Amino acid sequence: MAFDPKPSTWVASWSENATNVTFPIASLPEMTAAEADGTTGDIRKVLFALLNQLFEVYDALAAADKPTMMQMAKSSSVNTAGTEINQFFSVQFTNTVATQDVKDEPA
Repeated sequence: MAFDPKPSTWVASWSENATNVTFPIASLPEMTAAEADGTTGDIRKVLFALLNQLFEVYDALAAADKPTMMQMAKSSSVNTAGTEINQFFSVQFTNTVATQDVKDEPA
């Protein structure tokens, strides 16, 4: 198998209509409707849920199926009291200089 770049592979029920991108809240298991609310929600929780979902898909891919022009990593640390965990996400893209667009995967 090879890398599958379709957004719907990475986020369940992803759709777009040339104006909007949509997907159900349930596509991001870490996020609730209250956290996603445009007026009272919390962008930190939305971003965490999205990054976590994308990393989970990336991490589950076989090495041969992972993209080479985008790499992801996640690490965690727990404080000495064991009451807080810090989670770090790293995403790296290889872009072309002229367009700053992500390079195509090698054939």
